[in-house]
Amino acid sequence: PGDPQLASLIGELTMHSPQFAALWSQHRVRAWGTAEYRMRHPVVGELEVLQHSLPVPREQGIRLVVTTAAAGSASQAALRLLNQSLRPTTEGPKASRSATARVAPVTTPPHA
Repeated sequence: PGDPQLASLIGELTMHSPQFAALWSQHRVRAWGTAEYRMRHPVVGELEVLQHSLPVPREQGIRLVVTTAAAGSASQAALRLLNQSLRPTTEGPKASRSATARVAPVTTPPHA
């Protein structure tokens, strides 16, 4: 609550996914776990992030993981840079979201 970036993400998902909109409107979302940790990305370096993990109803073992950084922090700026670098452009090959798979945790978040 009170996180404008999360509210923006929820708004975007609601607009582009009827399934997400239907699930979100049921208000069956509860926090599964929260972890604060540092991770090292090969392009932008070390990031300090807060991770929220939410269960997906009727999908045992599936969770939606949302990672944010403190407003105005260097980590937030780095996440924005990564987000922009993953957006397809009109020039050259399309960007691949597989780059996020190369993120290596510096500290492991506790499991919920």
